[in-house]
Amino acid sequence: MSESFRLDTGYQFDEIGVTNADEINIPAFSRNIKEVLRTHVGIAQGAFQSLNHKTLLNFGLRLNYFEKFQHFKVEPRIQFNQTLLKNLTVEVLGEQKSQTLAQIIDLQQDFLGIEKRRWAIANEETIPIQKSNQISLGFTYENKNWLVVLDHFYKKVNGITAGSQGFQNQFEFIKAIGSYDIYGSEVLAQKNFKKMDVWMSYSFNHNRYRFDSLNTGEFPNNFELMHVVSSAIIYDCKNLKIALGSRWHSGKPITMPISNTLNLDNPENPEIHYDAPNSSRTAAYLQLNFSASKAWKLNTRTAIQTSISILNLSDKRNVINQFYRINTNDNSVAIANTYSLRRTPNLNVKISF
Repeated sequence: MSESFRLDTGYQFDEIGVTNADEINIPAFSRNIKEVLRTHVGIAQGAFQSLNHKTLLNFGLRLNYFEKFQHFKVEPRIQFNQTLLKNLTVEVLGEQKSQTLAQIIDLQQDFLGIEKRRWAIANEETIPIQKSNQISLGFTYENKNWLVVLDHFYKKVNGITAGSQGFQNQFEFIKAIGSYDIYGSEVLAQKNFKKMDVWMSYSFNHNRYRFDSLNTGEFPNNFELMHVVSSAIIYDCKNLKIALGSRWHSGKPITMPISNTLNLDNPENPEIHYDAPNSSRTAAYLQLNFSASKAWKLNTRTAIQTSISILNLSDKRNVINQFYRINTNDNSVAIANTYSLRRTPNLNVKISF
């Protein structure tokens, strides 16, 4: 349109098909179900950049038409970047999105509790179209080998199903539709030296579910890690690279039983008495990792690269998940812990010729 303004328009067509097959030996039963969803999307986006390149503004609209439901959905999006000072920029992002594909988790309790996942297409009844609204505000500072980034964000997602969240408590077999919202901040500081890079990051997340049909009010999201700290030191000199990294985060939300006594109102189907959902947490997680690599050039055509890495250098036994099951032998409550890998070395030799 001009030297500073550009307009893009377009059309997008999606056809997504999902087939789910079930087969049971005893009694003999099989079925094969395929579902298809077609979406038509009209796109328009404008981009403005000032002549001094200090201001950038992208704004646009996506108009979705879901053919199966005869439903329109308008999704605005905006991106704004502004250079405030010589080394300081600010960025504002806001957008609406939608998703018609979801994963449903069936927990198989007859085989070590391994998850069985299947894809499912939205039907606007038991599986709605997921719709999200999100906004973020960020600052970036760069000066003399320093990089500092600060971001604040908020996101709300409607239309999630309880079956897609991996509940392993009183909601494990409940069918419900709800939402979650998350807000938080992230900060990153990085310093580059001649032969070394050092960085550290911290993030805070407040992530909450709401399922109105469960009458529980808001409660912590299954995947909430409220505090996360990561850091790394990287040394690079004459084909030798050495890195030491660490990651710490607060515990994952879990639901504890009130006691070891089962609910025997229905003796043929005893239940665990659970506390409020996700009202407890696992112990904090800490992991140290080390890696080193060295390259040798034997001649103009042949080179050797060796590397070694050690995962969980301190051999810490981290609990990454905890849930409870009924011990059928004596009708007691049994605890099940999932642990991260213990100290794990890896060695690699690569020859190029």
